Amino acid sequence: MKERYIFFIGLIDTLDLYTEEFVEIFTGQGRECLVLDAGNMEDAWVQLKAFLLEPVAGVISFNNIGLHLEIEDGINIWDRYQIPFYNILMDHPFHYKKALDTAPQQMILLCMDQNHIEYVKRFYPNIQKISFFPHAGIASGFYDQYENATLRIEERKIDVLYAGGLSRYAAEGLIPDLGRITEFDAFALVKSALEKLIQKPDLTTEYVIEDCFKDINLKLNDKQLGELITELRFIDSFAVSFYREQMVRVLAENGIIVTVFGRGWERCEWQHPNMVYGGEIRPASILALMKQSKIVLNTMTWFKRGAHDRIFNGMLAGAVVVSDCSEYLNEHFTNGHELQMFTLQEIDRLPEIVHRLLIHTDEAQDIADCGYRSAIKSHRWINRLRKVHLID
Repeated sequence: MKERYIFFIGLIDTLDLYTEEFVEIFTGQGRECLVLDAGNMEDAWVQLKAFLLEPVAGVISFNNIGLHLEIEDGINIWDRYQIPFYNILMDHPFHYKKALDTAPQQMILLCMDQNHIEYVKRFYPNIQKISFFPHAGIASGFYDQYENATLRIEERKIDVLYAGGLSRYAAEGLIPDLGRITEFDAFALVKSALEKLIQKPDLTTEYVIEDCFKDINLKLNDKQLGELITELRFIDSFAVSFYREQMVRVLAENGIIVTVFGRGWERCEWQHPNMVYGGEIRPASILALMKQSKIVLNTMTWFKRGAHDRIFNGMLAGAVVVSDCSEYLNEHFTNGHELQMFTLQEIDRLPEIVHRLLIHTDEAQDIADCGYRSAIKSHRWINRLRKVHLID
């Protein structure tokens, strides 16, 4: 009998793209897959109930989608049927406190950053099953025909591509009413924390927030601290956004044309003719544009011991990836071999790095080729699924 799995789509385009890739992998290995539209749960419930008439090996979902479905008030469907729910968190766990505090026993949490695992163990002691599941990439169909199916660096029409929004605008909706906090001066603490993150970008947001509480001698237990970190998590998005802007701006002001996609760039206080804004487009279109790009630029979403799918998608598209570094990248790649890395502290050196790659296309091509070979061998989603023993 085939192993049977459940997936969810219908809420976020990027997550749908990953899910489609997973379903293709699972069906290719002979598994039976039910794909439910979370945007239309009335029909999804009918399909789900019929599917549950036979044994199900697991549910695979992103960011808690479908995690808290109940067959009756207070009875989680996955616990009731003893079905493992593989919950892949694409973001920091402090964004999902309520969902994780009430997670069903059948949940297996998969985190994209090793620091996130430590955070969950400390602030969500109810969660017992957790594994590292780093980002990966999607190869657009030319696995064994790389040389013939992708343009060489000098033939590509986009010099530098950056696909990612400015998170500080989205984070505006996360800012709580700081004035109602009476235990400490929340405005001063937020200012101090943001300054520390920008000055020392190797630190995690949770470490900096806790450190700021120590500075004012406010003693908190883990429950209290976890609640306050969740309230102040918008600081993380502001730090990410600051460095994204700095990266694009320093390149544009040094004569490098950067094509950007994503929400928020149109709201920048500064504009530059070398920053070409393409608006918001679907994730699959970004993958196609990466094949036309000489350099795919990346900044982390403050993942210090993880990666980002932009890195691996860029490699699999045959582009040169230029990214800020992380412990994970330093462990798995050699700087200047499979990709080019820089530190956020030395962002002023970025124009020199990018100019060199655009001028010396043979060097750029060598890096792109090495990056492709590494990603196709070890950094696709099929590799990650094998690592956590979900497929053969």
